Amino acid sequence: MGLSTTVGTRSQGNQHNCVGILAKTMDVLTIVGPLAECSPVSTADSMPRSEASHHLPNLDLLRTVAVGLVFTGHLSETVGIRGLGDLGHFGVLLFFVHTAFVLMLSMEYLGLSGAKLYSAYLIRRIFRIYPLSVLAVLRAVAFRTPSTAWLAGYVWTGWPALLSNIFLTQNITHSGSVISVLWSLPFEIQMYATLPAIYFLICRFPSLGATWLVWLAGVAVAGAEYILRSPSFDPEYLLTRYFPCFLAGVLAWRLVTTRNGRLSGALWILLLAVLVVTYRGVDAFRVYGPALLGALHGTLRNDHRVWWPAFLDLVNDWVFCCVTGLAIPHFTSITSYWLNAISKRIAEYSYGIYLSHVPLLWLCFRKLHFGSVVASAILSVVLTGLVSILLYHVLEAPAIRFGKRLAAQLDRRPALG
Repeated sequence: MGLSTTVGTRSQGNQHNCVGILAKTMDVLTIVGPLAECSPVSTADSMPRSEASHHLPNLDLLRTVAVGLVFTGHLSETVGIRGLGDLGHFGVLLFFVHTAFVLMLSMEYLGLSGAKLYSAYLIRRIFRIYPLSVLAVLRAVAFRTPSTAWLAGYVWTGWPALLSNIFLTQNITHSGSVISVLWSLPFEIQMYATLPAIYFLICRFPSLGATWLVWLAGVAVAGAEYILRSPSFDPEYLLTRYFPCFLAGVLAWRLVTTRNGRLSGALWILLLAVLVVTYRGVDAFRVYGPALLGALHGTLRNDHRVWWPAFLDLVNDWVFCCVTGLAIPHFTSITSYWLNAISKRIAEYSYGIYLSHVPLLWLCFRKLHFGSVVASAILSVVLTGLVSILLYHVLEAPAIRFGKRLAAQLDRRPALG
C-alpha cells in the first residue's frame, strides 16, 4: 500500500512548505475573493442545488466501499492472504475523490464568499479531522501499539515525529506515521488549504473546459515535482502526488451541474466492483509484468519491487481517480432502501473505522491470541464497529457541531475596517 511505516530524516527546511501553501492560498483568496459572489449553482447551465442531493446515496456507497477496501486490505495483510494489500491503497484514492466532491458541495451550500468562506470552511475541517486523529496518535504512544498489525512491534520515533503526527505533517517532515493509516491525512489537510481557491476559480470561470484545465494543471504540477526531485527521493513524500486524485472530485462536482444521471443506480454498484477488480489486476501487472501468470502460481511474491517505471504508479492512481470522478454524475440514485441505510451508517462512522481498525486488528490477532483466524476476524469487525460508533458519538460528532457553531459565530462578526 505504500504506507509510511518507516522513519525518514526530519528536514527542517521542508517545514516552511506547509506555511507557504497557506500563505499562497490566502493571497489567491485576496485576489479572487470579490469574484466569489458567482456560484456554479447560479449559472445558466447549472441545475438546482437539490439535484446534487440525489447523488448522496451513491456517495455514501462510494465511501463505504473505500473504507471497506482499506479494512479488507489490512485484514489480509494481518492474516497473510496474498495479493489484497493494494486494495487498501485504492480505498484511500476513493476517499480522496469523495472528499473533494463533498467539500466542493459544502462550500457551495455555505453561501459565503471570500475570506468568510475560507475561515468558516477551514474551521469546520479542523474540528472534523484533528480531534479524532490527535486522540489516535496519543493512544498509540500511550499504549505503545505498533503502527501496523502485521509488522514489527512499537517503535518510539522521538518528539519531533510525534508532533509531526499530531499536526499531520509527516509528508513534509518525512516522519513515520505512528499509525500506518495516518499517512493519507497530511495530503488531505494540505488539499483543504487549496480547495477554496479552486472553488473561487471555477466560480469565476465556470466552463467545463476550465475545470478540465484545473485537473490538467494538477497533473502538470505533480508530474513536475516528480521530475524535479532527485531520483533517490521517496515518491510517497511528494507533496502534490495526489492533487490530481482530489481534483477528480472537483471535476465530478462541476459535472453534476451539467449532467443529469441517466444510468441506473444499480450500474453504479457494478461500476465500483469493476473498478476494484480492474485496479487489482493492474496492480498485479505492475508488480510482475509479463511474468504475471507464472507468479500467481508461485510461492514467492515481489511486493516490495515493481516491474514498471515508478512514475506509472502516479499515472495509474490519477487515471483511476479521474474515471471515478467522471462516472459519479452519470448515475441515478441507488433505490435499494437497505443498501442505502447500511451504506449511510457505515459512511457516517467511516472516519472512526479508518483510524481505529489497525490497532484493533493488532489487539485481536496479536495480543489476544485466539488461535482461530475466523474468530479473530469476526471480533476485529465487531470491535471496529463498536469503537467507531462510540468515537463518533462521544468525540467526532460533538467536535463537528462545535466547529459548525464556531464558524457560524465568526460569520456573524462585524467586518473590520
